[in-house]
Formats: sequence, structure tokens, C-alpha cells
Amino acid sequence: MNIVIIASVVFVLQSILSLMQIRYYQRYMYNITQQYSNSKNYHLYSSIERKKLGSSAIVVMVIDENKMVKECQLLKGKSIFAKFKPLTRFYGCHLSQILTNLKEESETRKLSLEERAIIKMGTNQLPI
Repeated sequence: MNIVIIASVVFVLQSILSLMQIRYYQRYMYNITQQYSNSKNYHLYSSIERKKLGSSAIVVMVIDENKMVKECQLLKGKSIFAKFKPLTRFYGCHLSQILTNLKEESETRKLSLEERAIIKMGTNQLPI
């Protein structure tokens, strides 16, 4: 009987924390779209990459009409306390150059979750 109560409490708590994380993501996406809503020729893209067990990474990029990265943000972690952080190394870079560099690097080292998410986003969603 006690195990059922504990499992139920854990399930409810996990559900509440998941909803909090979803609301954070929705607010972030709303704020970034509002930030660029008056600007023309900017596109917002996102991608998620997951480990089989454990954490995941969500990458959000704002790209201009010349395929230059205006903004790149990363949400990575396992807890509800994970927040979007800028990946400034990609700011001002051309998307095709980022993808080329990451694909070349993947031949010599294992790419991070965020790097794999960028490749996934670039190759699956964006016309280069």
C-alpha cells in the first residue's frame, strides 16, 4: 500500500515539474518570436537531440535571409532548472559553414548533444 502511495506522489510531482518545464519553453519561444516579429527575413528553427538514457539538448536558432546566425540558444539538462543559454560561438556565422565544420569534426571526435542537434536542424529543416 505504501509503495502505491509513494509511486503516485512521484508520478504527480514528475507531471507537475514537466508542465513547468513545458511552460518555460513556451514562454521562451513566445518571447523570442515577439523579439523578431517586427523584423523581416528572420527565421526561427529548433531541434532536439536526446541521449538514449538521460539528458537532452534543444537548440534554437534565428537565421537571417543570408543564412547567417543572428542568435543561437541551448537548453540542456535533466532538471526543470535548466534554462536557455547563448551559444555565442555561432553568432554571425554562416549556417553552411557551421554544418561543414561540425560534419568534419564528427570524423575525428564525438560531437556533443548540442552540436548533433545543430546538424539535425540544419540538414533536416533548412534549405542550404
